[in-house]
Amino acid sequence: MMAVQYEKICSEMYKFDRRVRYAAVLDETGRQIAGGMRKGILSLEPQSEDLRLIANITIQLSTDKTWDKYFGRSQYTFIKREKVNILTFSIGTKLLLVSSEPDFTLQQTQDLRNQIVTNHSSEFT
Repeated sequence: MMAVQYEKICSEMYKFDRRVRYAAVLDETGRQIAGGMRKGILSLEPQSEDLRLIANITIQLSTDKTWDKYFGRSQYTFIKREKVNILTFSIGTKLLLVSSEPDFTLQQTQDLRNQIVTNHSSEFT
C-alpha cells in the first residue's frame, strides 16, 4: 500500500513541472523504493555512478540530522549545479530525491514542497 502512495507522489512531481527529471523515494539506506527517471529523459551521470551519488546524498543528509536538535528538522535541500538541480524532501522516515533542469527556481522548489510534499506528509507520520 505504501509503495503505491510513494509512486503517486513521484507521478505528481512529474505533473507539477516538465523540468522535473527524476523523482524517487529512498529508504533510510538509500535504496530506491518508488519512482525513477522521467520517461524519455537520459541520466546525466553513467549508471555505474548511480549508487555512489545516492550514497553521497544519504550520508550528507544523515550527517545533517545531527543539527536537528539545534535548528529543527530540515524542510528541504536545494543544490544548484550547472547542469541540474538536486532537491531532497523528508517524507516521514523516507527521503524524496528530485532532480530538475537548472532553470527550475528556488521558489518553484518551495511551491513543489507546499503543493505535493506537505499535502502528503500526514500520510507518512
